[in-house]
Amino acid sequence: RARRCGNGDLSDHLQTCLRSGETMSITLWIPSADSSARWPCVNTWWNLETPNNEKMRLVRSGANNIKYSWNKVVSDFLKTDDEWLLSMHSDVTADPKTLMRLLSWDKPLVSALIFMRTSPAMPHIWKDYEDKEKHYVPRIKETRKWFYDHPECIKNFGPYVMEERPDDALTLVSFTSTSCMLINRTVLEEMREIIGDVWFLLDDDYNGGGEDRRFCEVALQAGYETFVDRSCVVGHLAGDIPTSAADFFAWDYVSTVLNTGEH
Repeated sequence: RARRCGNGDLSDHLQTCLRSGETMSITLWIPSADSSARWPCVNTWWNLETPNNEKMRLVRSGANNIKYSWNKVVSDFLKTDDEWLLSMHSDVTADPKTLMRLLSWDKPLVSALIFMRTSPAMPHIWKDYEDKEKHYVPRIKETRKWFYDHPECIKNFGPYVMEERPDDALTLVSFTSTSCMLINRTVLEEMREIIGDVWFLLDDDYNGGGEDRRFCEVALQAGYETFVDRSCVVGHLAGDIPTSAADFFAWDYVSTVLNTGEH
């Protein structure tokens, strides 16, 4: 199944693994917001394509104590020999090719594109504002322009992966959501040298901005930039309906007409 992605879209390292049958061990981590698991999400985990169809180690953690439970997962992960940690939140749905697409970039820290699940359906692409450190804005115009250059994606509801990977799909960000983020173990190991075994902190512990922002900021201190693949979009469940690119454009159009959004 993994080979359906097309070797032309894969990194040299991943192509070598596929040809040789070498394993690429991956832990799939589900930070859960509740004890139950919704069927669309379970279906996503079940159907994710992996290199050489290898089974992933599945780990779930509660969200009632992020500072403890999330950090324990990362600490336990580093005790294994697994190479990659795929964080996929329990309110996210994904195309089966998502993992293979993220691996194809051969980046230590790369995320699928996710939009906020409630209005405004803004993209989680946050970058510095006029070079002011730790002053971020969502890049709405930049995201809009990229999709206008790739109009075949504008109509899509729910998660999808573009069949032909555009060379300009990857964008550097200051931070993004960890809702569907692929993390190499070296990132976590070198972050540990800076912050110990506390990779994630709650908003209140970090004066706002959230655990995702702080994670990406420390990763950058450790020398690892964060990237988002705009050709790989995951759905963010609002009830049973996943928000996606089409929802972004519906909101963007209305906000532009009513002069309430970024122009």
